[in-house]
Amino acid sequence: MKNIFTKYTYIFSFFLLAGLTGCDDMLDVDIPVNEISSKTVYISDPTAEAAVNGIYQSMVTAFYYNNVHSILGQTSDELIPQNGIANVYSSNEIQNIDSTIGSMWTELYKTIYNANNVIEGVSKSTTLNPVKSKQWIAEAKFLRAYCYFYLTNIWGDVPLVLTTNIDVSALLPQSSQEAVYAQIILDLTDASKDLPTDYSKYKQQQRIRATKWAAEAMLSRVNLYLGKWTDAATHATAVLNETGTYKIITGLSESNSPFISDNEESILQIPYYNVNYTYEGAFVFTTGGRSLLRKGNALFEKGDDRKTNWTVDIFRGGVFLGVAPYKYKVNFGSSLSERSTVLRLAELYLIRAEARVKSNDITGAQEDINVIRNRALLGNTTLTDPNQLLDLIALERQREFFAENGHRWMDLKRNGKLDETLSILPDKIWKTTDRLYPIPEEAIRSNPFLKQNSGY
Repeated sequence: MKNIFTKYTYIFSFFLLAGLTGCDDMLDVDIPVNEISSKTVYISDPTAEAAVNGIYQSMVTAFYYNNVHSILGQTSDELIPQNGIANVYSSNEIQNIDSTIGSMWTELYKTIYNANNVIEGVSKSTTLNPVKSKQWIAEAKFLRAYCYFYLTNIWGDVPLVLTTNIDVSALLPQSSQEAVYAQIILDLTDASKDLPTDYSKYKQQQRIRATKWAAEAMLSRVNLYLGKWTDAATHATAVLNETGTYKIITGLSESNSPFISDNEESILQIPYYNVNYTYEGAFVFTTGGRSLLRKGNALFEKGDDRKTNWTVDIFRGGVFLGVAPYKYKVNFGSSLSERSTVLRLAELYLIRAEARVKSNDITGAQEDINVIRNRALLGNTTLTDPNQLLDLIALERQREFFAENGHRWMDLKRNGKLDETLSILPDKIWKTTDRLYPIPEEAIRSNPFLKQNSGY
């Protein structure tokens, strides 16, 4: 009994009520926690809306604003500790008892549980506004798909939990990555049909809840990962055509960046709660440089505006240590002007560029690459060879998304480049099996049907 109880609390901690009461900015009504139960949440529109907001609030955890940037960045060839001392992430020696990896697993499944709760509760209700109900279910499906995208890219085969019934889900075995991706596409496709087409449906039109275009952006990414080039380009184009809502930010500066709240390049951001700093600025992208870019200045071409605006040189005792990511500028005590940026327009240009190369549309690919290069104050590419263009796209993705949302780790993996890239780095103890993180020991101990990933 204790073992199963551990499983329940470890994977499916229900933080919905915290989501209902934790943030005035997210809610239209204040609801005392002692007046809410899972049986009454889906009786009225205000409480159901609050439950949906609770899914987003469950995303304000270390995974979403720290570990997705720093841990995945270190296990790739992107980040190294500033002190020069390798840790278990930068050396790829993660153990299945690692508490940070365990919390990443837990936090993703916690958000999935809250999404499942909304899908079930809203679907069963007979008293809610039917139009709003479709939107709320679509939001929950989008967020569930987003979480499963990271789960399957970090751990491979994972339990596919689509219910809040613990008796059903507590002892689920892993589903294949193919099955997980199929569910992701199904959820995103459903979400795209019923999500709002702009932010006017949301309070103050903030970009902190999903729209149709967030679902389309994720469909573009997922299809790229699956090698479905036409679909990837089609979904990317759908978002890029929304020029009245989304634009690439040019003239980068501290007050003009893709990480400013509600900027025109952002598709989805995660809000902060009752703090006067950004989590990234306070914990990840600090002027003290907790992590350094492994390639340092060599990553950038001369004159690259991303080097100027998104990095900081780190010195200690007058000695140059290296270049640190500095995309978020707001630290402790500063005014709140930035947000965790989950999806932004630049990714869609680079996804479509890659898909176009794969489809032999060289001119179209060049145009998309040049949007990103020109924003960085770099000249147009003149490359026409498909392989050289793919290498350039991979490099531009590295320059554009360094220390951001785990892009580099997942790009190396999906392109089959992990072994050749990481095995030659002297500070890494690399094995091919390190491409997947270990399933947390607590989850394995609680569920005998889970199998540990190879190599752990």
